[in-house]
Amino acid sequence: MEPAIADVERQVALLLRLADRNRRRSRRLEGTLERSAYLALGRLADGGPAGINEIADHLRLDASTVTRQVLQMEALGYVSRSRDDNDARRSVIDATPDGLAALEATRRARADVYAEVLADWTPDDLQTLATSLTRLNASLDASLDASSATAARP
Repeated sequence: MEPAIADVERQVALLLRLADRNRRRSRRLEGTLERSAYLALGRLADGGPAGINEIADHLRLDASTVTRQVLQMEALGYVSRSRDDNDARRSVIDATPDGLAALEATRRARADVYAEVLADWTPDDLQTLATSLTRLNASLDASLDASSATAARP
C-alpha cells in the first residue's frame, strides 16, 4: 500500500473525530443545528423546495432516514411540508424563515470556529485545503456510486 494512502486514512479518521469533538465542546456551537439538519437545510436553502427522495439523494441517505430528520425539523419549525401540486402522493419540503435563520446562525458560528482554527494559514493554503477537500468528497462520492452499481449487477 502506498504510504501516503495510510496517512490520508489516519488523518481523515482523526479529522472526523476532532471535528465532532469540537462541535460538542465549543460553546460557540451550542444551540446550532446538528449535522443532518444543517446539511438538509443547506440543500433547501441553496436548491429550493424538494421532495424527500431529492434530499436523500443529495445527502446520500436512505429516504426513511431523511423522513425522520424532516419530521424532527418540522417539529422544530425549521421546515414545512406540503403536497406536490402535480403528484398528491409526494410531499414537498421547504425551509421556513426560522429554519433559514438557524442555518445562517450555524453557518456563521461554524465559519467563526474555522476562522480561528485556521487563522495562521495563508489564503493559498486555505484554497488548497478547500480544493483538496472538495476533490476528496467527490472521489468518495464517486467511489460509493461505483461500488453501489457493481453490487447491483446480477
